[in-house]
Amino acid sequence: MKINIHILSILCLLFFGTINAQETSGKKTVSDTLAYAKRFETNKEKYIGKAFSLLLKDMAQITPKKAKSEFKEDRENPLPSTTFTFSDKDINAGNEVFMMIKWKADDSTTTPLEFFEQEHNYRFTVNEKNFLEKRIITDITVYRR
Repeated sequence: MKINIHILSILCLLFFGTINAQETSGKKTVSDTLAYAKRFETNKEKYIGKAFSLLLKDMAQITPKKAKSEFKEDRENPLPSTTFTFSDKDINAGNEVFMMIKWKADDSTTTPLEFFEQEHNYRFTVNEKNFLEKRIITDITVYRR
């Protein structure tokens, strides 16, 4: 009986220690990803005409996990948009929250981004972030498929 009480005490300490660590880590948990992402769509006027880095900075509670860009053979706008998801599921999975960012047209090369997406299986890594952070946002759409 004494052993069971000690085990129970240890489990409680571990459980409450984990909760306390999550609360003090600086990040709040997001229980509704769609509602969280929709806030950025609702306030998109703050981001339109600005660099993507501002939106990323404001996404303090949840950040994109995957990204898939649309590539076109248009010299003046080879990268019209990128779609982001917030889970590690397959980028084409159903019942996911998607945030589509449309970019201001420019003629910069997309070859590095195409390579990164293929190499990283669409994970939104530092390479993709660095490539996209200076791009200018023209629209934000959030939806669940």
